[in-house]
Amino acid sequence: MKKYLLFLVFFVSGSILTAQKKDTNPIPVIFDTDIGNDIDDVLALQMLINYDRSKVIKLLGVTIGKSYPRVVEYLDGYLRYQKFRPLPIGFAYNGVNPEPYRYVPVALDTLVDHKPILKPKRKLDSSIPEGYKLQRKLLAKEKDGSVVFIAVGPLTNLQRLLDSEPDEYSPLNGTELVNRKVRLLSVMAGLYNDDFDFPEWNVVQDLHASKVVFERWPTLLVASGFEVGSKLLYPHQSILNDFPHKDRNPLTISYEVYQKMPYDRQTWDLTSVLYALEPDQAYFDLSAAGKITIEKEGHSRFSTRSGQNHHYLIIPQEKQARTLARLVELVTGKK
Repeated sequence: MKKYLLFLVFFVSGSILTAQKKDTNPIPVIFDTDIGNDIDDVLALQMLINYDRSKVIKLLGVTIGKSYPRVVEYLDGYLRYQKFRPLPIGFAYNGVNPEPYRYVPVALDTLVDHKPILKPKRKLDSSIPEGYKLQRKLLAKEKDGSVVFIAVGPLTNLQRLLDSEPDEYSPLNGTELVNRKVRLLSVMAGLYNDDFDFPEWNVVQDLHASKVVFERWPTLLVASGFEVGSKLLYPHQSILNDFPHKDRNPLTISYEVYQKMPYDRQTWDLTSVLYALEPDQAYFDLSAAGKITIEKEGHSRFSTRSGQNHHYLIIPQEKQARTLARLVELVTGKK
């Protein structure tokens, strides 16, 4: 019965990408990620690749908030493995988290039949711009009020964007440029219920940046808190069964290196992608409008205030199965 119900969820939701493809122009998206820290960034990236292939979005570029140099090679190699067009990549120079951590160096160094599974052609050098500079360049080219920003790591690049001055890309300063071009920031950051009480990881990695972004971001901001992705666990069975060439697929290899299998990983970053691109499909409830403030130690506090443009996501128990099924569908590309 459970398998049958899951099939129904997949069957019904499978029409959504098709409907969006027919009814709308692709949504311009900028993805800011700390890929290399947690495995959910890789799953979120795969979602965006699949959305782009379905013409729901146009992925404009990826900016990296983790300052480990080989992440540029991993991202470029991953896109090439997917036979995806070469996207502009930006990097948070002198940012946070410079350590290798787990899966990036392993995936880059993995050989199958004496050949690397990842074959990057770009690495961190002068050809890779500052993340915020790339964001300025991409924003300046898009229509006013059109861009969706998805940020799922430390907010270093976004803070630098807000603080930026007019340049060769735009006569506007960073805050003005964001206000003109962006319609939504969907951000994985903070905690917004009583299930947990600690400063959330993304927030505290660059606490100054988090305070600046939540205080000064001028457009609609929707936060997915730690508690949301914690209730939606990506099933390890999908990693084992849903991806071709599992022994040479960088997604499956990265997942299996990140922790000892079998494990079901929280879908924190995936929830921010899903809400940003399917906000009308009721996968989540949305809080009232208000203001999110980052306190001294990194706690995120929400207060209802008229005229404010912050919200946070809520995932009621009755929506969890359908939402998780949609996330799996979007990662695997299977309908």
